[in-house]
Parts: sequence; structure tokens; C-alpha cells
Amino acid sequence: MSDAPVNIPQSLQELLPKWAHFCLYTEKFITDELGLDLSGKRIVVGLSGGADSTALLLVLHYLCPRNDCHVVAVHLNHMLREEADAEEAWCRTLCESLSIEFISESKEIKQSAQEAEVGLEEAGRNARYELFQRVLNEKQADFVALGHHRDDLSEDVLMRFIRGTGWPGLSGMAGFDPDRNLIRPFLMLPKSTLKAFLAHTGVKWLEDASNDDPKWTRNRIRKNILPLILQENPNFGDAVARLWKIGRIETDYWDDMTRSLPKTLGNDLLEGTHKAARLRMYKACLDNLGPAQVLAHSLFKLDEAWEEKRVGSVFQFPGEKTATITASGVVFSVSH
Repeated sequence: MSDAPVNIPQSLQELLPKWAHFCLYTEKFITDELGLDLSGKRIVVGLSGGADSTALLLVLHYLCPRNDCHVVAVHLNHMLREEADAEEAWCRTLCESLSIEFISESKEIKQSAQEAEVGLEEAGRNARYELFQRVLNEKQADFVALGHHRDDLSEDVLMRFIRGTGWPGLSGMAGFDPDRNLIRPFLMLPKSTLKAFLAHTGVKWLEDASNDDPKWTRNRIRKNILPLILQENPNFGDAVARLWKIGRIETDYWDDMTRSLPKTLGNDLLEGTHKAARLRMYKACLDNLGPAQVLAHSLFKLDEAWEEKRVGSVFQFPGEKTATITASGVVFSVSH
């Protein structure tokens, strides 16, 4: 494994105009598309050493002087491969060359997976997010920045489609997750652009061999399914980006429309309301009762029962939530 370079461009002004504009596009995505202000913010960057997280660290590093913000890099050593310690050292050297604070932690992910009775992928993801949130709190930071890009978004959309996810969840992962203060500044950018940017800076990146392991669903989609789709439609990534934007717009709209709904939806509110709006209201009421995914099939059954005025019918939802058809409407509650 090669050492991290030491002659990296240290500022936006040292980049070619093309790549300076690339950094400014990322800033514009954060401020305009995600609606966030970088000024004076502290940002935790999840750094694996891969092309996406390495490019993200560099871009935010170049944007910090413009926005008076501060970046901290966080790396989790999963202790799964022989290269793990060398990869951690590579990330540390990269951060030292940029004068970026580097925080690392090692964790036996295989043991964690066995104890939690989950797969290695899920155990690793849970451990990373737990570490990111802990550093976020310790450093009193504002955001955790992750390097997911448009290729990841395409894979995510396909995975959600295969699982049967409904709309607007089908549009893919969030660019900003306020519950965890996560931001994904590269969601509209293909990985090829990130690699070209790194090539310009002279920074190489680490390749994780597990990304080729066919036992993971995401890898099978990346290696087998997505290439076939791209053969049929080379602009599939652009289509996914448009789908993501539409999904975000519709989510914002419906969130505003359903934010203050009561726990009882009266017939006077439901009657004369389009089925699409009724389904959204049911889901919002259930979501307001706490976490747990609501399946579209159950919402269709609930609405059918309301239309047929099947008073006394009770529908069970995950999280011990219930919806009861009454003479006056639909009552939502949590059973204990």
C-alpha cells in the first residue's frame, strides 16, 4: 500500500478552475439543494480511505476557509482484513498532510455481528454510525458528512425497488437526515468525477476487496444488475438523480401538509379527500406515534375498511401501533 502523498494542493486557489468549480458545486448543493448553511460549522467526515470519502474530505477541506468551518476525520478499523491497520495508517497520514484532526477507533466487527446476531455488513454499518454520532457529540459538531455518490444512489434505488419500497422512499437515500445530522454532499455526482478530481490532486485512494464479494446484495446489484441497466439506458444515473429530486420535493410538500395531524382523523376530514391524500395522512399519523416501517399494503386495507365503514375493524402495524375504524373516523394509538 502506497503512502498518502504530502504535496497535496492545500487550498481552493491551487486547483485548476475546473476542479475549483467542482468544489463550489458541492458547496452549492449543500446550501441550495439541502438548504443548509456551512458558515462556522464543525463537520465530522467519515473517512474509509476509499475514493468517495477521500474526495469528500478534500473538498470540505478546500471549502472550509470560505465558510469559516472546521473538519474532523473519523475512521473505524473493522479488524476484518489484514490490510485494516495499514489502511488506518494511510488515512492518518493523509490527514496529517492536510493538518486535519484524525480520530480512529478499532472494533472487532465479527464479534459484534455474532453478539447482535446480524450480518457483518449491518454490524459494520451500525458501528460506524455509532462512532460518528459519538464524535459528533463529543466535538459539538453540526454534521456528519458521508461520501455517498450518484452511483451509490442508483444502487440504493434498485435495492429499494427489489424490496418493494413505496413512493417517495423509492427515490433513494436522503441528502440530509436531520435525525442523525447526516449530510451526503456528493449524491448528484458520479464516482468517475470523484476519481478524476483525486487524480488532479495527486491523491490515490484505497480499494476495499469486500466491495467485490458477491455474497452482499449491493455488490451483486453493482456488478450484475446495474451494468445491464446501463446498457439499455446509459443515462440511468441522470434519471435516478431526477427521481431523487422529485422525491425530495414531494416529501417536503407532504411533510408540511401532514405535520400537525391529530390522532383521530374524522370523517369530515377524510370524506371528499383524494385517496392519495388519505393514504399520506394515515402514514403520517402512524409515523407520529413512533418508529417502525408502515407497509403500503396495510394502508390500502385500512383505507378500504374506512370506505366501507367497517366500524370496529382494528389494524395492527409494527411498533404496536393500531388504527381503529369508528363511527366518526379513524383513531390511531399505541397499544402497551
